[in-house]
Amino acid sequence: MGVAFLVWLHRDRPGAGPLAVFVVAASLWAVAYGIELAVPGLSTMERLVQAQLTLSVIIPVAWLVTIIEYTGHPHWLTERRTALLLVEPAVFVTLVWSNHAHELIWSGHGTQSVSASSVALAPAYEVMYWGHMSYILLLILAGGVLLLRMLFRSNQVFQGQGVALLLAIAVPTVVQTLFVLGAVPTPFNPTSLGYVASGAVLSVAILRGQLLDVAPVTRELGREAIFTEMDDMVIIVDDERRIVDINATATALFDGDQNAVLGRSLPQTSPTLAETVPGPGERTQTEMALERGGGVRYYDVRVIPLYRAYGVVSGHLISLRDITDRRQREQRLDVLNRLLRHDIRNEMNVVKGNADLLRDTADADERERLDRIISTVDEIVDRSNKIGRVTEALETEQHSPTALQQLLESVVSDARYRRPDVAITLTCEDEIWIRGGPSVLIALEELVENAVEHQATDERPVVVEITATRTDGTPGVRVAVHDNGPGITDHEREVIRSGTETPLKHGSGVGLWLVNWIVRNLGGRMSFPDTDEPGTTVELQLPAAEPAHATDEPAVVHSENAD
Repeated sequence: MGVAFLVWLHRDRPGAGPLAVFVVAASLWAVAYGIELAVPGLSTMERLVQAQLTLSVIIPVAWLVTIIEYTGHPHWLTERRTALLLVEPAVFVTLVWSNHAHELIWSGHGTQSVSASSVALAPAYEVMYWGHMSYILLLILAGGVLLLRMLFRSNQVFQGQGVALLLAIAVPTVVQTLFVLGAVPTPFNPTSLGYVASGAVLSVAILRGQLLDVAPVTRELGREAIFTEMDDMVIIVDDERRIVDINATATALFDGDQNAVLGRSLPQTSPTLAETVPGPGERTQTEMALERGGGVRYYDVRVIPLYRAYGVVSGHLISLRDITDRRQREQRLDVLNRLLRHDIRNEMNVVKGNADLLRDTADADERERLDRIISTVDEIVDRSNKIGRVTEALETEQHSPTALQQLLESVVSDARYRRPDVAITLTCEDEIWIRGGPSVLIALEELVENAVEHQATDERPVVVEITATRTDGTPGVRVAVHDNGPGITDHEREVIRSGTETPLKHGSGVGLWLVNWIVRNLGGRMSFPDTDEPGTTVELQLPAAEPAHATDEPAVVHSENAD
């Protein structure tokens, strides 16, 4: 009864209500048997036996309902099924309390000595009793099958809970069966002790195993919701490639509703899709085109095997994600990329060549305008080259451990060569390695180039400070580039942070976009921390990596100044 109180405290949990009924009925059964041993009259004993038999009807039914709710199948308990489930118990209870008229449950009123001071009724059970015992075992077997199915698919937490629920009914059932069959050499019915053991097991499962706190029903409901509500098409086929389940989205691929599709052969229903299903135990991913709604749609198709016990493949799960829009967008980007990297660049070279020819014969005013044309063409070609370099790097690079100090020294050296009038300092902790590829060098070059080009507002020389340190508390690396120029405007920072541009809200170039793409591709991030110093600070958080090789050289902190 103490366990029943614990269960009642969790009465809002799946299966808690019927489990409380199960525990209370088991407790009352033990109490009734204890009183039977204590009272002397046969009439009273007979009433107590009738009470025990009535409780024996409630116990397996309550346990089965507990398992159905616990494993996530409460929808099985329709009104019709519940009524059918209770028909036999109702008939049995009626026969129990009217047994004196027909003796279909037991006959005779013999007693059996349990101890020197206790006797118990020893009825001779008849056919209806044995039929009821068979029904009880059938209910317990059905619940056991549900639990075993869950055990094979669950983690350790749910496996412990399942074993506890299985023991709670198995122990008293086995003990009672052996007793009524005469296999236990004692007149004392040990079923009550079996129920005491059930209470102990359930108390441990509730207090230590989170039996009523974490239940698989929530997981099963979540999985069912994902399967039915997800936008991707999902089809489950058995080892004969028959459709055994399908979500609502996938019905658009077939004629008819979900129920009409179930059981049909996938090769006959959709031969093109059936060709994607590999052999048993294999998984695959491919892209394919399917006719749908009078047009052609493109799908990313993934097929994974489904295993049951002992690694036996029972079928495959096929998921289809519509990539038609993505495919068209990629095609448009490929065309625009080709135009930007080749056609526009070649045409700009033609424009520049003609402008150079005109410049030789133009007067002073015309030369100034032609110089602006040539300068603008050079900027367009330079941006095209940048985008081309980044695109090629992101498409082909393989991430590997890279020494950050060597990258920064190379970038600083090139920047000093191009702009000897700029003071550039580099401070980098020794033996810092990051995980990246050639694109990292492009990102660092772009950041330093932007900082060098941002001239100070007064006549002071441009100063660029580069600092690379390990990030405290995280396995990352911080690279900060600071300049004393006018700074990046707030709206341009917001564009980079949000990741989108609009006609009214956009950046002034592609440099920071390229850096942001590269850093995100590496798994890092770019930010603009506020500082008390004038100018702009751009900070990169990059993933660290283990050194590619060991070194015994002492750690040196580099601090260089162009002055």
